[in-house]
Amino acid sequence: EEIMEGQIIQRDKKFFLKIKGEGEFEMGLLSDGYRKLSMIVYMILSGSLNKNTILFWDEPETNMNPKMIRPIVQALVALAKMGVQIFVTTHDYFVQQEFNMLTVYPELNPEHLDIRFMSLYRDEQTNDVKFELEETASDLKHNAIMQEFDAMYDREQRIIYGD
Repeated sequence: EEIMEGQIIQRDKKFFLKIKGEGEFEMGLLSDGYRKLSMIVYMILSGSLNKNTILFWDEPETNMNPKMIRPIVQALVALAKMGVQIFVTTHDYFVQQEFNMLTVYPELNPEHLDIRFMSLYRDEQTNDVKFELEETASDLKHNAIMQEFDAMYDREQRIIYGD
C-alpha cells in the first residue's frame, strides 16, 4: 500500500484503490502494475499469503509499465522477509537485474535473503531439457536474457561504428 500510495478496499463485491486526496478507483480501471500490487496486498490482508506459504508468479512484467518493475520486486522482497517462499519466472532484463543486484551487492540485502537463479535450456547434443542453478544471474552460462541483451548491444555497435 505504501508503494501504491493507497489502500485496497472492497465494497459491493468490487475492489477499489483508495488514494488519499484523489478518491477511489475501481481495479479494472487501474494499470496492470497497480492491479498486480493490489492483488498481493489483498492476498496478504485475506490471509492467503503469510509465513510459510508459497507464491508462484509467472512473468510479473507482463503488460507492466517498466517503472513498476522495481516496486513489484520490492513487494516480493517484503513478502520473502515475511517468510513467503517465492518462485518467479521472467524473460525481462529489468526483473532479472533487480533481483541480481540483491545478490551482488550485500548492502541491498542486509537480511541475506536466499535468492537463486535457474535457467532451463536445451542441450544441443542430446536435445534434452537441462537446468542450471546459480547464486547470481551473472553466473548463469545459459542466460537467454543476457545473451539477447548482448546481441542487441553488438548490433547497435555495428550500426554506430560499422563492421
